[in-house]
Amino acid sequence: MSLIPSGEFSYTALIAEYFLQLRGTGLLLSPLDLELVAEWERRGVPASVACRGMRRGWDDLAQGRSPGAAPPRSLRALRGFVEEEWRAYRDGRVGDGGAPGPEADAARARLAAARNLLDEAQGATSGERRCAYRDAAAALPADAVTLDTLDHALAVADDLLLHRWIASLPRPERAALGPPCRLLAGDRTRRARRSAYRKTLRTHLFEAARRAGILCLRGTV
Repeated sequence: MSLIPSGEFSYTALIAEYFLQLRGTGLLLSPLDLELVAEWERRGVPASVACRGMRRGWDDLAQGRSPGAAPPRSLRALRGFVEEEWRAYRDGRVGDGGAPGPEADAARARLAAARNLLDEAQGATSGERRCAYRDAAAALPADAVTLDTLDHALAVADDLLLHRWIASLPRPERAALGPPCRLLAGDRTRRARRSAYRKTLRTHLFEAARRAGILCLRGTV
């Protein structure tokens, strides 16, 4: 790790610093890697757990790599190892009898915050936009006991809000959304999966919605 105290880093900076030191090259994470780190932070994955998974994944991949082969260039290559470390961490805490409470409390607090934001948005708008916020609130569960189920519910609500916002735009404005998003995403490389590229485009669509004043729950609560 860096000699800079971890308390001086944000969550994203800490993960980025660790991964880039594993690689030994580079200065910044890619947009898709940054989105992955933001997802880990939203789900409550401790930075220490993420770093342990990255270290284990890096070592495992190095052992199985043929001589002269390049090491992973993307943090996403280590995602599965971080997820395994996160599951092991949660399972261990469940075995100690201490995990469900904190996670459920955090999920319920975020769910309550999301409901409050949607209620405020309904009160501040009218017409189609108000109906969209009402329907998004109805799409949220009555309760949330895990952060994973909550993240899925927030994604469903956000997708509904994004779809309704795009559908409400005049056709010229709707058509004008695509080119800037594709420009920001850049050209899809041969090695990039179509699903990953579409996810990047969708991220930029959400940013356009935020700039237009649309409430997006993920990254907010």
